[in-house]
Amino acid sequence: MSKRLLIEMSRKDTGIVSYFSGFEIKDDPDADWVQEALIPAIEPLARRKTKSFYDVPITFWIAVRGTARYKAEIFIFTTPANPRSKVEQILKNALLPLNSGKVHQAFEPIPQYAFPCCQIFRSKVILFYTILEGEQGFFIPTIFWRENAPKLILLTVPNEFVQVEDDQANHLLVRAEISPVMDGKYFRSYQQALIPVARVDNT
Repeated sequence: MSKRLLIEMSRKDTGIVSYFSGFEIKDDPDADWVQEALIPAIEPLARRKTKSFYDVPITFWIAVRGTARYKAEIFIFTTPANPRSKVEQILKNALLPLNSGKVHQAFEPIPQYAFPCCQIFRSKVILFYTILEGEQGFFIPTIFWRENAPKLILLTVPNEFVQVEDDQANHLLVRAEISPVMDGKYFRSYQQALIPVARVDNT
């Protein structure tokens, strides 16, 4: 039977900040930067079996904002912000090949305009969709090239698109529920305590 899955997280968290030009998609208005650039970069990490990677949910939040280099750049906030030094270096090495990147430049609180787009956890790549306050339906955060710059776009997806047939698959589509109450560390600990990677969304 089909079902929806849910992972809770919080913006009361700090991320390791990296930012990128997004030039991988500038010549194709239909290209999705998350699918075309970010997922291929991090997917090999999901296959690592060391406990430091396998049992820690590593989440990538995306945003777009202006910088001194360009009128808009893609920002990634990676949580947790304090993984072991070896894990941080492996993450950094995975992101370095992305176009014109400034990788692991700072630590910042997760801003209100950032959205969780994907996670690696227990040998799986998890893609996130979300709901928006006051809006009907489900939305996938992603990035397209618009007006000579990357732009964060929340794609509307139909209900049947987010049904999960096989929660054992290597790629999962899961709803991210962002809590205003608890912090990110609490939700990571909760997720690690689950036997599956996510709980069933009963809403």
